[in-house]
Amino acid sequence: MSSSPITELTAMILTPEVPQNHSGTNTSSNSKRDAFDEFVRCLTLFICLCGLVGNGIVIWLLSLHIKRTPFSFYVLNLAGSDFTYLFLEVIWVINYLIYRPDFQNIVNLLTNMGLHVTFTVGLGLLASISTQRCLSILFPIWYRNRHPKRGPMVVCSLLWILSLLLNLPKVYYCVVKIEILPPSGCDTMSKLSGTLMLSMLLLMTLSSLILFIKILSSAQKYKAKKLVILILMTVLVFLLCAVPHGINHSVFNWKAMYNHTFHEISYLLSCVNSSANPFIYFFIGSLRHQRLKEPLKVVLQRALRDDSDPSEDRGTSSRTDTTLDMPA
Repeated sequence: MSSSPITELTAMILTPEVPQNHSGTNTSSNSKRDAFDEFVRCLTLFICLCGLVGNGIVIWLLSLHIKRTPFSFYVLNLAGSDFTYLFLEVIWVINYLIYRPDFQNIVNLLTNMGLHVTFTVGLGLLASISTQRCLSILFPIWYRNRHPKRGPMVVCSLLWILSLLLNLPKVYYCVVKIEILPPSGCDTMSKLSGTLMLSMLLLMTLSSLILFIKILSSAQKYKAKKLVILILMTVLVFLLCAVPHGINHSVFNWKAMYNHTFHEISYLLSCVNSSANPFIYFFIGSLRHQRLKEPLKVVLQRALRDDSDPSEDRGTSSRTDTTLDMPA
């Protein structure tokens, strides 16, 4: 968005004011840009509200109605990060549309902090999910016998803590104190945050590519499980919709390369990414099952069923999830 994210705020601070040209061409251009901004932000608001409902249903089902597996614990955290991301976007867009200057600074600060943290956590969770599934296919015996039962809890906790430790100082140096403190602090935190995100992106892409190649190379012997298809679809949506947002933050926040249209579209696409996951889950869970009015709980259980888990009760069709050895 134009004033919420670090990119826009930094560009506004670092860019000197340009004398206004009151010609008719400039006025027409500004009005077209304002109309474009309002249309994109209204569309963003609608997508975010749909995503809040979808992620809220996933959180509700996984928290209260479905027994947890290692994979479903990852999905629960991913839904939580997506829900928080969309909620903060809704706050910013509403504040923009109704324009309350008294709340502008606090809204900018909160959304900057929350959006950076949740975006990093979401990327890390997808990297962890795809890597774990890749290991389970490449090394099935080791995965069944040696993978730690509490691994998902440890990984998710570390991702939230690491994201907070990197992104909160980044927001402090690059937004709150950018006019007072030297730029070296902002540069250092941006490099650390960017390195972490790039590493997770490469890990996610590589493991997903291995999964895809494995499916293609053994199409006659290996029947792709719904869980693998779900992971690949989720990663594909992230690469198409969320990577432009990361590029916007890492490259196009430079004054010479800033592009307003790309900036707005990247935030719209990032909301599409956070909103799409619940619909992917329910779509995958409903494949080859044409039953009408099937409970969402059953559909979600079917989509998240982990056939590589040795504790899975395959002989019982009514049970599609196993209990994770961790506190609920």
